[in-house]
Amino acid sequence: MLKVSEVEIAHELDRYLHQALTQTVVVEKADHASVVVLSLAEFERLQEAEDRHFAEAARKANVEGYLNHEHEVRTRLATAMRARRLACIRRP
Repeated sequence: MLKVSEVEIAHELDRYLHQALTQTVVVEKADHASVVVLSLAEFERLQEAEDRHFAEAARKANVEGYLNHEHEVRTRLATAMRARRLACIRRP
């Protein structure tokens, strides 16, 4: 993964677009990552992975049954909060 500043990418956009074909480019603004540039192939791969995940979750729900709405909301909220806490811990 390549990290570049907003100013640097503005001056050399073509170069970084070309680099994004082979590696992810993270654009930093005010010392924090704000945008990611990736190739169309990588984007499509991620979309397909997400589609497979949700298709499997739907199949599983059809077999095991659906959770009630309140339980689903609580579970998703807990997962999001846990991920956010971990992200805060991982920041330099």
